[in-house]
Amino acid sequence: MPPATLVCDRNQLTSWTGEVTGYRRESDQTWIEIHTDEQTVESTTIEHPDKVDASEHYLLWAQPFTQEDWQTVEQLPGVLLPGMRATAWICNDGVTPALIDWQPPLD
Repeated sequence: MPPATLVCDRNQLTSWTGEVTGYRRESDQTWIEIHTDEQTVESTTIEHPDKVDASEHYLLWAQPFTQEDWQTVEQLPGVLLPGMRATAWICNDGVTPALIDWQPPLD
């Protein structure tokens, strides 16, 4: 089910869930690649000028993402924990940025 905070016409919404196989966080954008559970490889870039962490574009297990959550997602800044999974919610309206729901491995 799409996150309630995602304001996008449901007819223009898709999602990809799977293992994160590529990740790059820069000062103005974040790129993510997901090897999906459906055996495809999908990627998206989230633009976030002047916001290095882009927290407003992230969730953690469907809950709002906080600064403290970085230690649950990354082993070092810009380096994800091994086995990280995510769901990328992508709106095809050309306006709404993607929303990434991080799903760290359970110990």
